[in-house]
Amino acid sequence: MEFEEIYSRLRSTGLPVGYLQFSSPQPLPFIIWFESGGEVAGADDLNLYRRKNITVELYTEEKDVKLERKIEDLFREYELEKTVDKFLNDEKMFMTAYQFEIIQSIEEE
Repeated sequence: MEFEEIYSRLRSTGLPVGYLQFSSPQPLPFIIWFESGGEVAGADDLNLYRRKNITVELYTEEKDVKLERKIEDLFREYELEKTVDKFLNDEKMFMTAYQFEIIQSIEEE
């Protein structure tokens, strides 16, 4: 899965979606996503694939289980792990974060 597909899937929710941040404040709810680590690996002195950890953060005014399930359904084929589910007191909003891993083949150039 490429970044464009992740972005497209998240946009299908109808919510504002930003990579790492927005250039201006957004009304709730909204989604932030980003690459949160990974590795490049292979064999025989060749890098053959990239593993990338993807984090998706959902920000809402109130706990929204229905919206959480919608995001979970977008990435059903991946092992999606809910890593954060908390109220951000300073910002007066809920944050639910998910992580999953994608594997990309490295093509010879």
